[in-house]
Amino acid sequence: MLGILIVLLGGLYLGLYLIRRMSGITSDRKSSQLLQVLCIRHVGVKKQVALVQVPGAMLVLGLSGDHIQLLDKIAGPEPDRQVPDHE
Repeated sequence: MLGILIVLLGGLYLGLYLIRRMSGITSDRKSSQLLQVLCIRHVGVKKQVALVQVPGAMLVLGLSGDHIQLLDKIAGPEPDRQVPDHE
């Protein structure tokens, strides 16, 4: 019974490994992401402001329970500013 459990768990692990390998998912997620959430601040009940970096710009987004709104766009070549997240 223990042997069957080991074989099943090994098969599941191998299957997940192969699925990840074929889909292109890597463990180095930071370098491959085009969209990075730099900072999120809560400003009220179910209301937040988020600073998001995309290639070529930084976006300031207003988030609420039912929608997302673009508040400002900071354009330019990859901003060098590092924004610490102190939640």
